[in-house]
Amino acid sequence: MNILENFRTAIKSLWANTLRSFLTLLGIVIGIYAVVTLLSVAQGIQKQISDQVEGLGPRTIIILPGASDNGSFNISAQLAPSTIHLTDVALLETQADLIDPTNVDYAIILGGILQNGQTKVSALPMGATPGVATNLGYKTVNSGREMTADDLAVKRSVMFINQSTADKLGVKIGGTVTLGKNSFTIVGIYANPDTAGLSPADSQNAVLIPATVAQDISGSDLINRVIVKAKDVNQVDAAKTQITKLLTDKHGATDFTVLLSSDLLKSVTKITDLLKYAVVGIAAISLLVGGIGISNIMLVTVTERTREIGIRKAVGATEGAIMIQFLIESILLTVIGSLIAIGLASITTAFVARYSPLQPDLNMQTILLAVGMGAVAGIIFGLFPAGRAARKNPVRALKYE
Repeated sequence: MNILENFRTAIKSLWANTLRSFLTLLGIVIGIYAVVTLLSVAQGIQKQISDQVEGLGPRTIIILPGASDNGSFNISAQLAPSTIHLTDVALLETQADLIDPTNVDYAIILGGILQNGQTKVSALPMGATPGVATNLGYKTVNSGREMTADDLAVKRSVMFINQSTADKLGVKIGGTVTLGKNSFTIVGIYANPDTAGLSPADSQNAVLIPATVAQDISGSDLINRVIVKAKDVNQVDAAKTQITKLLTDKHGATDFTVLLSSDLLKSVTKITDLLKYAVVGIAAISLLVGGIGISNIMLVTVTERTREIGIRKAVGATEGAIMIQFLIESILLTVIGSLIAIGLASITTAFVARYSPLQPDLNMQTILLAVGMGAVAGIIFGLFPAGRAARKNPVRALKYE
């Protein structure tokens, strides 16, 4: 019997027991669906953030509060009290000769709830300088205008928000929003950013007000983010070293983290890679459960087809041919399950991409990985039943009822 005939026989066998075959597929479908969907989401997040970080430019240097042992992105810095002052910004502008003094921006993260009439929205109010919007991923203004240096100079009570927040609040250009006891006029509505630019906390819900106004509200000169640019792309590392030395000498300790855009990218890659490994681990457990189900069903199939095995051996079928036949049935089950899972994952990722900020990346590599995992599971869990079928004694098999 050739391979084509083996496949035809396998399909007939699976079709003859449709319900049992479908129930057996479920374990594989769930496992592969989980790995394809979650891997696509993880890869999409990695790509979005990578594109955003690369958009910052190779000259960008970011200074965050909180020390880091290895110079990588410090998640705890998101919750740590700020250690960076406005005087630090002034120091960098005047003494850090390797950075561009015209490209020094900073942000102050505030707490509070935005309110328009009876409508309240949880957001991330942030005092900012004009360049912060670009670093957050706000690239275009849907309506209104951009923040200007004059807004900071005269301390205008104006606010810049993204479209989704404006929709939630039900406000347009010229509308008034309350933050605590302070009222702000909406003068700029940005297109929704793809991802966070400065950190995972600086995301879709950020709303911007002039930094000088935020300082008056907070009653402090502490700031949470400083973004500068080196004068020359070839001097980025030297500029990072210079910034670190200047601030360490001023603070008396390295209670901050200085990051290059490449450092951010490495940190993001590490996090998403860990997520991918976790996803594969979860999928492996699901496949193990599904594989055990396949092994059980194949053992039942071997028992039911004992007489058929005896007849095939009596007419000259070898043990190898019998084994290949049952292995093909097992692999066919898992591959069909993988294809169904990929179809479901495609629908899910398309839905997520349309109705959420995430943009899953379902690529050919992920699809091939899913099919490969299914085929390998079919071989591993079909090997024992196939071997058992191949070793059956033809005389006893012919007498089996």
